[in-house]
Amino acid sequence: MSQITRSWLAFAAMGAGVIHLGVAPGTAIPAAVVLGVLGLAEFAWGVGVLARNRFLMPQVALVGAFAPVIGWGFILLAAVAFDNPELASAFGAFPMAVASFFNLVIAAVLGADRRRTATVSSGSAVRAPKPRRQAPAYLYLTGLMVGALAVSMLTTPALAATGAGINNPHANHGELDLPEQHHH
Repeated sequence: MSQITRSWLAFAAMGAGVIHLGVAPGTAIPAAVVLGVLGLAEFAWGVGVLARNRFLMPQVALVGAFAPVIGWGFILLAAVAFDNPELASAFGAFPMAVASFFNLVIAAVLGADRRRTATVSSGSAVRAPKPRRQAPAYLYLTGLMVGALAVSMLTTPALAATGAGINNPHANHGELDLPEQHHH
């Protein structure tokens, strides 16, 4: 797997982690603790992948990527089953959808990488990978920038839609309050 793909997954994990940390304060205490621990773990995994340039604990990360998506699905099902939309509204649909998207991308790539490495190690008839030559630094940096921008374009509005983003004293989510202009 390419270095840039690992970097993009690290950015996605950090984005999901920050979103989960932003959603946590607006939920009940047990959910806030789970989201807080999950957010810290996702962020730490992303930083670790960037620092080590390899997937850290890929089996655990695969389960960890699916867990919040499944949990969010159960919360939505419970809200519908018990006719209680407030149950899910505390989490925020948009932030949780973005975090779930990031987690599903991480799970898909980790699953594909796991399958590829299992196929190669089992001795199945697999074409030998072509030796890769290292891409020029400007291509890597361009890819890194594109990945960071793509993740930030989704993470920023998702964070703004959390309780932490809405209650930010410096955010302008309503009318713009301009000082009166003086005409001379």
